[in-house]
Amino acid sequence: MEKITSEAYLFRKKCLLILLYLYYLNGIDYQNITFRSFGFHFDPTCNFKVIIVSEKEHIHKYTCHIFNSLRGVNLEELDLMGNVNIIHIKNLKTYDYFEPQSSINIYFDEANFVAVGYLEGKKVKYCLEDTSSNYQTDLLYSLNEDSKKRNIKDSSFILWLLRLYTARLPLSLVMGAGINCDYGAKDWKGLIDSLNKEFYCGENGLIDEIKHYAGDELFVSSKILNSNGFDIYHHLHDELYLFKEAKSFNDCDSTLYGCVDFIQKHPGISVITYNYDTNLEYLLRKRNLRYCTVFDANSFCTTDATVNIYHVHGLLPFDKYKEEKFTNSIIFNESEYFYLYNNPYSWNISKQMHDFTFNTCIFIGISMTDPNMKRLLELSKNYLKFNFIFLKKEQGFNEKIFKDVTNYFFTYDLITIWIDEYSEIGKWLNLIK
Repeated sequence: MEKITSEAYLFRKKCLLILLYLYYLNGIDYQNITFRSFGFHFDPTCNFKVIIVSEKEHIHKYTCHIFNSLRGVNLEELDLMGNVNIIHIKNLKTYDYFEPQSSINIYFDEANFVAVGYLEGKKVKYCLEDTSSNYQTDLLYSLNEDSKKRNIKDSSFILWLLRLYTARLPLSLVMGAGINCDYGAKDWKGLIDSLNKEFYCGENGLIDEIKHYAGDELFVSSKILNSNGFDIYHHLHDELYLFKEAKSFNDCDSTLYGCVDFIQKHPGISVITYNYDTNLEYLLRKRNLRYCTVFDANSFCTTDATVNIYHVHGLLPFDKYKEEKFTNSIIFNESEYFYLYNNPYSWNISKQMHDFTFNTCIFIGISMTDPNMKRLLELSKNYLKFNFIFLKKEQGFNEKIFKDVTNYFFTYDLITIWIDEYSEIGKWLNLIK
């Protein structure tokens, strides 16, 4: 994506967010909102359409126009019932805006906006002013904070968004190593650090010196591992399964348990997991929930499964670290990652690309520090939808960090849901209807 194109895309996403916020403020049921990227009557200035079923079951159609400037734009001609005109301006505070008689106009300088006109037959005028010093960065954060101040019944804006997209699109849970942390297992960084210590026999000085030149990449080089006789699959297996449990797998407050509750309520859901373990399958089996596990190109899915689980980086079941069927599926060392992410036609990549683009994806236990993940998200952008990611707030961190991270992940179409404890994830999932 060229820089100017990327900036224009981000502006469109913010415009969509503002429009959704106006629907939210006006009490429109998220289940009554449908997007369309085209219409039967050609309008070259239309970016997308929104169809809303009103409380009286009338169908209202909105034609959304997004303008990067007012050059060549006649707002009086666009002042028609059902038109939503969103205009990019340099500075809202010095701008003298036109008030429509039929349409709704939104004037937006990427930090502040004014919405004025008619929505669902009601005259509306709404202004958001971002008073933070971090200009042009906090729109999502500001909207959610604004929604909390308004005490709208039953939901915050982010929860409303989550309900909207999970109700209208196919669902995918995307799981990383962090989903097992409350059981006592290590996240991805902790896993690599622990295996590094085993590889270098606990000599931390050697590890630090190696990282100075090569980061963790030397450790995950197949040539280095093989030449040192290090059985990576055996050690990886022990890290995955033989850790000291901090919490029982049957604990209903655990993150994975909450995910299984969610899966049970949403049959037909997909799971994309970067984990090698079978903890999810274990919990599903305990409830007699039918699942299909995909870990290589020869896997088989059935239509009667409650959930299909895609282990896109391979699968290593308990006590199977010597079986080539599983070890051959593992994507762990450097060359395997290079091969996978340079092969866009592999099932692993195509599955991720499809779901990131067309499904509502909920990311759980993923740190988002992997550049390969960001690359796929960048290639999978869809400006009519959002994905969602749970992130845990670290104690003692500056609040500004959470705002900046929220804004950063927004550039990848991700809505960030901040939590204080992992147990909150299950409660959030339980709020999705």
